[in-house]
Amino acid sequence: MFTTSSDKLKPGWAFIFSAFLSAVAFVISGNIAAQIAGQRVFLFELVFRPLLCLLLIAIFAWLLTVGDHIEGHRIAAQGLPRVKGWLKHFVIGGMVGFFLTVLAVAPIHFWGHTKIAFDHGPFVFPKICAVILVLLSGALAEELMFRGYPFQHLDEGIGAVGAIAVFSLLYGLLHLLNPGPGRWGVVNTILIGVLLSIAYLRTRSLWLPWGIHFGWNATLGSIIGLPVSGFRFFSVFARTTATGPWWVTGGSYGVEASVTGTFAVLAGILIVWKLPIEKLPQKPSSLSSKPALRNNLSSTKP
Repeated sequence: MFTTSSDKLKPGWAFIFSAFLSAVAFVISGNIAAQIAGQRVFLFELVFRPLLCLLLIAIFAWLLTVGDHIEGHRIAAQGLPRVKGWLKHFVIGGMVGFFLTVLAVAPIHFWGHTKIAFDHGPFVFPKICAVILVLLSGALAEELMFRGYPFQHLDEGIGAVGAIAVFSLLYGLLHLLNPGPGRWGVVNTILIGVLLSIAYLRTRSLWLPWGIHFGWNATLGSIIGLPVSGFRFFSVFARTTATGPWWVTGGSYGVEASVTGTFAVLAGILIVWKLPIEKLPQKPSSLSSKPALRNNLSSTKP
């Protein structure tokens, strides 16, 4: 029922189990962070995002062991191979994220107005380190959930188009939990999911989409100082307030809920589609030699 003739977990079941366990990890991380942080929003994020990232890596490593019988390179198998070119992919992704963010924000200069308040306090450097940690771990956690093990197995089961559609829709709907996304914000987030999924499929690794994701959030929130998906706590150097038509500013949610943001994401899809970048070589995976692991899930068969 659950396994193939080679005793591997079927792709559909791998997707279902990993999606369920991802939700469990999300709830557990959120509850632990809430107990530690109380009403301190940034401290909540500082605990929640790295913890979620670690739980997801551990869960997917376990699924790769018992479901796919992979003993070695389990982090690489999740889409993070440390092979030649991985850093180049991440840096290129960061540059693409930076460019797309500037493209989305630039129209505010012509059709809106901005007011900037700079922060020169004594604790700027520790804030920068904390924000970078939150941005890196938060972007990676979302990539692991939406372009990692669950996506990869659904792709194997129903094909790339179906997997992109399912996970991009889920990605957009999850952002309804953020402050005030609105319908346009959800549509844009779905499109961002498509962009990041294509970035994964072009390279078969998470380094490029992780770089794009981090580059977008870091540029928008920490450098420019605008809201990132409705959140304002990423602003370190400057806090920018944008006023003007909603289709330019996106309102309180930020440019991710604007029409100009839509054009930037569509441009990003085209850029990533045509980007002259190669797939990363994958590290070899070894089958488990432990009978207990091979028989763990196959025992459910009649």
